[in-house]
Formats: sequence, structure tokens, C-alpha cells
Amino acid sequence: MTSPTPQSQSERRRAIRAAANFPVKLSSDALAEPARMRDLSEIGLACVASEPIEEMTLVGIDFSLPGATEMHHVKGAVVRCERMADEGGKRRWDLAVYFTEIKPVTRAALHNYVAKGKRV
Repeated sequence: MTSPTPQSQSERRRAIRAAANFPVKLSSDALAEPARMRDLSEIGLACVASEPIEEMTLVGIDFSLPGATEMHHVKGAVVRCERMADEGGKRRWDLAVYFTEIKPVTRAALHNYVAKGKRV
């Protein structure tokens, strides 16, 4: 019996991702925590946060794409939260969020951003 060929993480992804480096706010309760976007697709994002958020937690996400003034509001579920190496004595967490609610205008803006961005 032959074993299946392992797939790379990029082959398993359902959507093309673009590199990103801009602020985003994540809120899982009344508090909004600042984070830094790492990459973005039409179905989710990865960011670096200073506080962990438990996997499967529903979050609100607020961001404005670079060069645009419109603020986008999306809802999603945290699908990964892993501690990263501390930087300058500060703890950091690598978070991945899958979008669960997104307006068509935001999806179109993300589509354009990803199409023009540097692939990850």
C-alpha cells in the first residue's frame, strides 16, 4: 500500500493570500485589541497579536486597506493561535481567522487587494 503524498500548506489553502503589513483590531468581547496583519485572503487573515485568543472564538475584525479610507467590519472565527518568539521582551501570538460574515463590498475590496498584492 502506498502512502499519500504529503501536501504542502500552500496546496491545502482554499484561497490565494497576499502579504499584508497594516493594523487591524480584533474584538472578542467589549475590548478591541490591536494586531498587525501578516497576510490576507478573501476568506481569512493571519495577524500578530499581543494577546492570545482561544481557537474557535468568534471575533469582530476592523481594518482599512492601505491607500483606502473605508473601514471594513468583518466577523470571523479564530482557527489558529500559536505563541511566537518574544520580540524585545514582548509576547506575540500568531493568529489565523476564518471569515464567517463579510459584506459583498468588503469581499470585492479584498479580491482587488489580493489580486494586486505580493503572493504569500
